[in-house]
Amino acid sequence: MTISSSPSIAFLYLHGIHHLYHSAMTAVELSNMQNKYKIVLVSCSPEHTRLLKNIQSLYPIQNTIIKEIPLPFRFKYLNIKNKTYPSPSDTMPKIAPYLRSVDGVLATSHSTVTSAKKYRITNPKLIYQYHGCGDRKYGFEPNLGNYDLLLLPGAYHQQRLHDSGVLDKKNTAIVGWPKLDYPVDVTGLKQQLFPNDNPIILYTPHWSPHLSSFEAWCRPLMDYFKANKEYNFLFAPHIQLKHWKNKYNYDLNFDDYQMENIHIDLGSEAGVNSSYLRIANIYMGDVSSQVYEWIAIKPRPCIFTNAHGVQWEDDINYRHWRYGPVMNNISELKGILQLLIEDKSYIDYQKNHIPQYIDISANKYSIRAAEAIYNFVSK
Repeated sequence: MTISSSPSIAFLYLHGIHHLYHSAMTAVELSNMQNKYKIVLVSCSPEHTRLLKNIQSLYPIQNTIIKEIPLPFRFKYLNIKNKTYPSPSDTMPKIAPYLRSVDGVLATSHSTVTSAKKYRITNPKLIYQYHGCGDRKYGFEPNLGNYDLLLLPGAYHQQRLHDSGVLDKKNTAIVGWPKLDYPVDVTGLKQQLFPNDNPIILYTPHWSPHLSSFEAWCRPLMDYFKANKEYNFLFAPHIQLKHWKNKYNYDLNFDDYQMENIHIDLGSEAGVNSSYLRIANIYMGDVSSQVYEWIAIKPRPCIFTNAHGVQWEDDINYRHWRYGPVMNNISELKGILQLLIEDKSYIDYQKNHIPQYIDISANKYSIRAAEAIYNFVSK
């Protein structure tokens, strides 16, 4: 990869395609608001490049540059594990020489700061953009303190990081949630998925087996909606569930559930760009922070799937389970669906608490993030 001597800031896309919607709009806004730095989007695959070009095309004027890393041999020809993108451990060494020359690096992965140390990437200022705005301990781990700047969605994250001793407030900037700036077009999407006007239940289990309700409850849930066709069931798990299919021996064969009221999406663009969050009527999930995007778009009913018998009530990592009823057994589903029709108090709770997590603003979040990056890197 050619190394440029001109000042530049690199945005890294070395992980799943869901990462790029959190910062690519910021990159374009940053490229358009200043002339001091070249803004370079580092893509790990042709699919990432395609989606980044789609985002570029949304802007009448944009000055970002895409640098695509050649696919590693073992991914291109020997991808026996059917991974959806090459391992960052294979792509990071290829771009390390380039990254040593830039002024700033924006990443959406916790591990990037560790890789930077490993490959002696010491020149640029390292900036982290959250790719999930939830409550789990994962989002506040000590490793984040090794970044030079954290772009935070809201006051909750800033305060919890500060209370945990992870990072001083002077190294954070509250910018809201840039992903919400993506102008997704859902015209006709409901009709494409389902041939009726029935309510859509979006089920988004996490990929990690010790947190997810997928293995225990996915098929029983499909059986329920197979028998109760007054609802549409949209199964769109975390995209990493497919990526780690072989590692965790997940069975992703759903041939028995090809029904008009059941749609299965294991990793499309629509599953990660908020399209489904905008058309569904009820959110069902376990620990995914997508619930905060769901509420920020529009407060609506939620159901939380407690497949592991978690004692969650006083656990700070499960605060989001207060936004709707928690289902401890699938036999409770019918009663919970009825409850959501009758009880609107959860909606008020959502409205009152979402501003803590996402600093709602009339200004574009990606512009706020771009300004924070420029001010930090250029000072």
